[in-house]
Amino acid sequence: MSRSRKPAIADSGYAAFVQLHCRSYQAYARARLGDGALAGRVVEQVLRCAELSWTQALNDDPAAFTWRVLCDSVTLASRQACDLRLDRLHRALPDRAADAALLHERLGMAPRAAAELMGLNEPQLHVQLMAARRLLAGGEAPFNGGTEGAEA
Repeated sequence: MSRSRKPAIADSGYAAFVQLHCRSYQAYARARLGDGALAGRVVEQVLRCAELSWTQALNDDPAAFTWRVLCDSVTLASRQACDLRLDRLHRALPDRAADAALLHERLGMAPRAAAELMGLNEPQLHVQLMAARRLLAGGEAPFNGGTEGAEA
């Protein structure tokens, strides 16, 4: 009996995770890729990967695990799209700082929500935001213009 309950619990945990994060993953992917359909396909693949690796994700941190898969997948899709106007923040900043800036500054996520989505604690997110601001201080890539042509 306990064997039949474990998958149900894991399935419900995964389903709750998807319900909690899917919309934010979509917004992030759409902001970086500038293409809602492509973003949807990427997020669908990421969530399928997370589902297939759910036991591993639970041993790590599901948010951090899935965020890494999402970032890698979006970066790959972005390179394949070859549109240099997109994803300026990620060309100008280290990945974590760019992600923090995009989520908080461009997509308007509260620091706590952005940190949880990335699998960070809030002070770690603030460090990334400070790094982004410092690195962009004299630069040309503003927070709100990191992805021209993208709809958030």
